[in-house]
Amino acid sequence: MKKVTTIAIIAGAAAIVPAYFLVRKLLDKKKSSKTITTAQPASKAIKAAGSKAANQQTAARIDPEQLKTILPAEVHPAPKADQEKNAHPGLIAPNGRILYNFKDENNLIFCDETQLGKRLIQLENSINIRDIGGYTGMDGRKIKWRKVIRSEELAHLSDKDVSYFAALRLKHVFDFRNKSKAERQVDRLPKTAEYHLLPIFSGDDMGLDHKDFTQPGMVDAFMRRIYKLQTEDRAQRFAEVLKYLTEPSESPILYHCTNGKDRTGFMTYLILSILGVKEDVILSDYTLTNLTFDESYNLLGNIMSEELGIENYHLWEFYGVKPDWLKTSMDYVNTHFGNVETYLMEKTDLREKDFKKIRDNLLAK
Repeated sequence: MKKVTTIAIIAGAAAIVPAYFLVRKLLDKKKSSKTITTAQPASKAIKAAGSKAANQQTAARIDPEQLKTILPAEVHPAPKADQEKNAHPGLIAPNGRILYNFKDENNLIFCDETQLGKRLIQLENSINIRDIGGYTGMDGRKIKWRKVIRSEELAHLSDKDVSYFAALRLKHVFDFRNKSKAERQVDRLPKTAEYHLLPIFSGDDMGLDHKDFTQPGMVDAFMRRIYKLQTEDRAQRFAEVLKYLTEPSESPILYHCTNGKDRTGFMTYLILSILGVKEDVILSDYTLTNLTFDESYNLLGNIMSEELGIENYHLWEFYGVKPDWLKTSMDYVNTHFGNVETYLMEKTDLREKDFKKIRDNLLAK
């Protein structure tokens, strides 16, 4: 198997490619390419899309035709033929495989509380940093803005980016990467922030020795295993973040993995669930990572392709998120425990009083 540790980063389990090079390439390509998706042009268009669903209480899927105006990259309705379902329209791999469409209405879901203008934190050297505020939680109370931020790794931040977090008076940063990655690509943080390393996975967790990612379905199966593992066996690590949210003086906080999608996505699910956000809205928030799919694939995908000696289309599904992946975690929690609170009380040292404190701290009165 070629470079096991390299594959681990793609999955979000570990990483060997510096995010610095990813962002530097991104910045260079933005000047010359019209095909890479960025979140910036989406902010105005999404407000119009969100107004269409203004009176809806659940996550509303926008017509794929609207996405043509929301996203610079071409996005069309998924083909109707069964064999082309969930394919990226107009893009077929050299081997004839139809590629999964991370930007159709099933995988990029907006709701009336999406509010990209507030949610996306767009810095000089960032791709996927978002605020989880603004959603409706328990008793109709809204989650406070700029208290909890989900992010990609922070090693590539510019001085101006660091100053942004200093002005926010960021208190804690939780890093879900493994130790070796965190030491190679050290987060750039403001002096206000205390750093916490909380590795979710190790290289031994992945079982990658005999994975052939050129085979159809292999990436999807691998990602489902990642979600199963972190949900069933890593709850206490995520609980360490939740403990800081019980104290109002300890926010704002930021948590991140490598690309800010899988470990970070599960952490966000736990927090939003405790706060009483509906699952369909949580799934909507989770899929917003797919706004950055083109950037991730076109840049990091090419680097990974070179490292592994595999054409990058074989790695296509590593660079977005599928709602079904997070549903793997949701289904496990709901089936075995009934809700997130019970799950956490049985899997960790958190108790109901902690959840009440978190709600008191993060939900507006």
